[in-house]
Amino acid sequence: MNRRERAVRDCADNTAFSAFSACSAGISAVEGASRLDELTKAAGFEFHLFSVFPRGDRTAFLENKVISNWPQSLVNFYEEADLFYCSKLVAAMKRTIMPVFCEEGPFGGTAANQENRRLNAMFQMHGLKQTFAFALHDADLKQYIFAFSGSGGVPSREAAMALVYGCMELLDRLASAEKPDDRPSESLTRREIECL
Repeated sequence: MNRRERAVRDCADNTAFSAFSACSAGISAVEGASRLDELTKAAGFEFHLFSVFPRGDRTAFLENKVISNWPQSLVNFYEEADLFYCSKLVAAMKRTIMPVFCEEGPFGGTAANQENRRLNAMFQMHGLKQTFAFALHDADLKQYIFAFSGSGGVPSREAAMALVYGCMELLDRLASAEKPDDRPSESLTRREIECL
């Protein structure tokens, strides 16, 4: 048993805050999707997105999406638009560790062009009018995005904290179900790849 596993095991008894009750066993993706549905509804939202934070070598929406209840037509449209990695939401989340609330076009790019207007109209049509989002990282420092969308307003501080904490528990349980991969934790940026 390595040092990290021993430290996690030794501290497991001190994890008293978890509604899931702390345990080393993870949960399946289906159980994770069900739990994310519960969190979404409890916070007053209709849609959720749980994705890996896009990196320079992984920019496409589908290769980063982990769990989502977005309509399939919207997922396909967004994948084709290829704006996730440079969206207003991702740009805002790179500048702060605090949760962000976007009322207009968070998943579109920053340019004011016809494609962005069409994309924003598509999101509005499907009911993803406002988005509350935040970033979390797992024990291996892999960063993720949790985004909750719908027609509701800004959640109260208590509701926002309950949502953030619920997602922390979910991420911890999902991460413990996965086997660690042997890839490096940092990879080349899109520009570094272009230069090579």
